[in-house]
Amino acid sequence: MMKFSIRHKIIFFFSLASLLVFSALGAYIGFSVRPRTMTQTRFAISQMVESKANEVSMWVKRMAVEYRTIAAIPAFSSMDVREITPLIDRFTELYKKNGETMETFSYIGKNGFCWINSSAVENLMDHNDYQLAYQDDREFILSLPIVNPEHRQVMLFYYPVLGGTGIKEALICAAIPTVRLKEIVNPVQIYEGRSWVMTRNKDLITTDEEYFVENVLSRPALDQLDMQAIISSDQFRVRDARGQWATLFVSPVTEYDDWVFCTLVQDSVIGRSTNQILIGVLILFCVLLVINIVMGASLVQWVLKPIRALQGQMKRVEEGTLDAYYTLPGTRDEIDSLGRSYNAMLDEIISLIDRIYEEQAEKRQAELKVLQAQIKPHFLYNTLDNLKWMAKAQGANEVAKAITSLSTYFRIFLSNGQEKITLAQEFKHTEAYLTMQKIRYGQKLNYTLELDEAAHDLPMLKILIQPLVENAINHGLKPKENGGTIRVSASLLDDTLKIQVADDGAGMAEATLQALRQALQNQQMEGHYGLQNVLRRCRIEYGEKAQLNIESTLGQGTCITLILPIDKKEESV
Repeated sequence: MMKFSIRHKIIFFFSLASLLVFSALGAYIGFSVRPRTMTQTRFAISQMVESKANEVSMWVKRMAVEYRTIAAIPAFSSMDVREITPLIDRFTELYKKNGETMETFSYIGKNGFCWINSSAVENLMDHNDYQLAYQDDREFILSLPIVNPEHRQVMLFYYPVLGGTGIKEALICAAIPTVRLKEIVNPVQIYEGRSWVMTRNKDLITTDEEYFVENVLSRPALDQLDMQAIISSDQFRVRDARGQWATLFVSPVTEYDDWVFCTLVQDSVIGRSTNQILIGVLILFCVLLVINIVMGASLVQWVLKPIRALQGQMKRVEEGTLDAYYTLPGTRDEIDSLGRSYNAMLDEIISLIDRIYEEQAEKRQAELKVLQAQIKPHFLYNTLDNLKWMAKAQGANEVAKAITSLSTYFRIFLSNGQEKITLAQEFKHTEAYLTMQKIRYGQKLNYTLELDEAAHDLPMLKILIQPLVENAINHGLKPKENGGTIRVSASLLDDTLKIQVADDGAGMAEATLQALRQALQNQQMEGHYGLQNVLRRCRIEYGEKAQLNIESTLGQGTCITLILPIDKKEESV
């Protein structure tokens, strides 16, 4: 069972109360406010979609008015080709100056012949749009987008020319670029949604079919919608092309009933305002939590003061001060009773120490034998220390530095017989080795060591990094005329320790690298014995989770990565 201090218990209950209050508030927002807000947001989006549909409708109406006026020109209603041809040429030249209004202008007789200009005639009797323009009761017909010979996308606008009896006798046909319609529709960003215009038969007008099904809405999802029944603004719940839930808002284009304006908005965007409220509630909760912690700390301060005084005296006893008696406050409460018991216990401890002292004298002989076993390494350390000071006295500072590094190297190498040391000690051992090698190689060898602060006290097998560094010197830097730099680093990665030894030396060819990896895996090394020894020791200690990876590029250098699992039971040495 986890143990908490009095301070933590009080702060915990304050925080729990706050959590319950804010949880209830969050539930109210999520289950009551959120649905109402999303309904209001959907209504607002529907109004905006209807407004954009009206804008498209006004664009269509403006064209209808323009061509209604043109169709009423007497020359067109007279059906006299001699009068019509010059008008076609004039309108064609006029509209070419404003290509975004019209690209071509033509006159189509009832016999299917089309006069585009005075030298071009085409038979349209078999064209569907031509037949539909004559047979449909609508005032005008707009074709689906097509690409003209100039590689521009246009729509054909058919407007009838009525005879004296009010019967359709001919058609005016204009190729209208879709660029203006797309300028109205495509830039629309209604709640970050995608907008487009399509027919009630679900033929896309303002967007590319392939792009649409890949990024907006799949064709099967679109085909399930009943567009023929739409008479006013409506909504559909669908999954978009990425499988996310979204709402499709539709509104008919009133001036051309066959068109529908559509906007697809992600449900996550619709509910964003409510989500922002919930985030605000969470921030407020965090602020209140901090206030609770401060208030709780102040509240328990006077309660904890005598306990801390007693705790301080206990700490002094732990440090060896056996006369650290507790001064009784005389309050006759639980703390006072605890202080009396503590003082009595301290008296008993002093008595026990006196009895133990005699027993310790008998153990000293055994300890002397243990110390004698340590005379040899201590003699080595003392000898090296004497040599260091002698070298300094003679001004041989480089020799003194080398002896110091050698002493450090042996101290960590022996480490009182311990098999494991901390990662910080391992780095210190490696630095001592590099210092000695630096004295030997001079400017030909440079090095850096980078150790993650969080990994300082991690336990590990000793003497793992030094063989990797030695390998980098012998096989990486020595063959290179100008030497190079060795970079040693260690960092934590989840539940593993990652150690890297990288050099910018000679490197290896790909074939040599593959052979080395295979030999290391089969434990049949000829040369590179240090690598095999490191991997073998790691596999014995850590199992198959221990890995030794080698990457190398000829002429650029080599990087050896040692990956060790972290034992959660021994996080520090």
